[in-house]
Amino acid sequence: MGTHQNKNVIRKIERRLGVKERTQGVDFVVGGNAYEFAETKEDIRESIGQLNRSRVPNSKKLIVPNNLENFAKEAVKRTGIGIENISGKILKKSRKK
Repeated sequence: MGTHQNKNVIRKIERRLGVKERTQGVDFVVGGNAYEFAETKEDIRESIGQLNRSRVPNSKKLIVPNNLENFAKEAVKRTGIGIENISGKILKKSRKK
């Protein structure tokens, strides 16, 4: 989604997923799954649009910090997008196409 302020979190996610952050499109694509990292409430709205436009064949997940978990759950209702925290704990399962 562009440049992120918290580079330590991005490195942690890169290590966990085993891929580097992409410069265009969705932040991370692993095995047909799309992952987008959002740091603020505005980022969450933009990331949902980015994931909806993505053409990956499998699941789409939003990665959010702990303080935005509840806002993210409300924002992704009825979209089929899953939510994970930074450590990889699944907060909401994604609906696969």
